[in-house]
Amino acid sequence: MYDTGTMLRQSAALAADIEGLTGPVASRVGEALATVPGEALRRVVLVGSGDSHHAGRAAQLAFVRLTGLPCEALGTQQFLDYGMLGPAGLHAATLVVAVSASGSSPRLVTTVRRARAHGFPTLAVTGRAGSALGEAAGREVAAALGLTERSPGIRTYQASLLALLLLAVRLGGVRHALPGGGPAAEDALVAEIAATADAVRATADAADAPCRELAARLTEAGRPWAPLVFAGTGPAGGTAMYAAAKVVEAAGLPAYAQDLEEYWHIERFADPADAPLVVLAPPGLGHPRAAELAAAATGRGRRVIAVTGPDDTALTGTAWHTVPVTGTAREEWSPLTGHVFAGLLGARLADRLDRTPFSGGGPD
Repeated sequence: MYDTGTMLRQSAALAADIEGLTGPVASRVGEALATVPGEALRRVVLVGSGDSHHAGRAAQLAFVRLTGLPCEALGTQQFLDYGMLGPAGLHAATLVVAVSASGSSPRLVTTVRRARAHGFPTLAVTGRAGSALGEAAGREVAAALGLTERSPGIRTYQASLLALLLLAVRLGGVRHALPGGGPAAEDALVAEIAATADAVRATADAADAPCRELAARLTEAGRPWAPLVFAGTGPAGGTAMYAAAKVVEAAGLPAYAQDLEEYWHIERFADPADAPLVVLAPPGLGHPRAAELAAAATGRGRRVIAVTGPDDTALTGTAWHTVPVTGTAREEWSPLTGHVFAGLLGARLADRLDRTPFSGGGPD
């Protein structure tokens, strides 16, 4: 039986998961990459569905900056149908990373088998060692949590994201592409990731009450605002996709993610004019546009919900509501704190509407 209490407990456990998983997963990443021709690679593709795809989108920047390689995050079916097109000689230079918390997604297993048959080096990021996906890929990084409770993906999402970030660090080390270079640079980056546990804990503590208050404001007068639009770009684009998914899964409310600039080109014209807009604005390259768009949307009458640092007065000063997020050492790690509010908000909305997770949408 799904329940929102499990979502809240999982949100509270996120910091401890980073503390417990970082070291072991970093070691498994090193073992998995030992047989990958890292210096010969020319591209990385992160493949998955649902939360696994969202994690890939959130981790793209880390791969680009730390490995010096172009990186794409593709949905499973998109890669299966179109991702293997192109000159066959380039396949061996493209690392395909398949992400699945369960490690048993039939479509992804099929995709990896086909990619491997086409000559792509493949690696699986899973939540369970010895999975069908890991067997299909031939290399596996298991970020295992040993979960037995049923819940929309919260701890599993973070575990997949953590493994991808550590994979980017190690691949950057293999390719001698890390800032500063050498094993010391790699160790320092792994230590930075481990240190985000403190920021995740602070965010979980600070965001719960604002998420409860936001759920009440979004359901006032007995009707929930829908659809909810989550806008972000760069790593926050993946976080926006994940946050929208938690609202759909937990509360059954229509919600979707949109790129910041695409929102301004399209959804700003949608009625009603005072509809809420959730703007994800972590520090980094996308922040100036996030602040600019939030101000412009407020000026048009939108109820802007700023998911950002508590001292980010560029957004908090005019926002209709603020959900605080603690910053990280670098933009590449920002999805680790940015996602924390999503499970809290989804659970609080479900409680307000007296719904249980995965109860919407009719029978399977």
